[in-house]
Amino acid sequence: MKDNHKYKYYQSLEKSINSKLKEILKDSYDNPVIKARNTWQITTEMIYIILGEEIHNQWFKNVTPIVMKDKNLIVQTETLFAAQWINTHYQELIDGIMQAQEKTLSCFFIGPKNWSNKPKTNDQRKTPLLK
Repeated sequence: MKDNHKYKYYQSLEKSINSKLKEILKDSYDNPVIKARNTWQITTEMIYIILGEEIHNQWFKNVTPIVMKDKNLIVQTETLFAAQWINTHYQELIDGIMQAQEKTLSCFFIGPKNWSNKPKTNDQRKTPLLK
């Protein structure tokens, strides 16, 4: 009788764990950061297969997925030049790979966060101004 009670307890525990796991996976799929990471992982693997190791390592290896927003995957490159080069030379291929995953997806490459066309204000400068 004791073993039957343990079995029912473990069965109940297993159902509870499975339910929670499904909930977590559903929430993580809806999470724009996790969706960006998963989408980019598939995309970068296909880029590697299509373009080869050398081009992949030169342009795509260090790209970081940021977020999926309104069916647009925003990814960040290490330099502004790399973002512009990829947008100019590989955008059509990348969008095709992404649309094979889901027809309405597209991708946009941005440069590093610290890049800006705007001149730095006094507060943003690393060295204090002399008064």
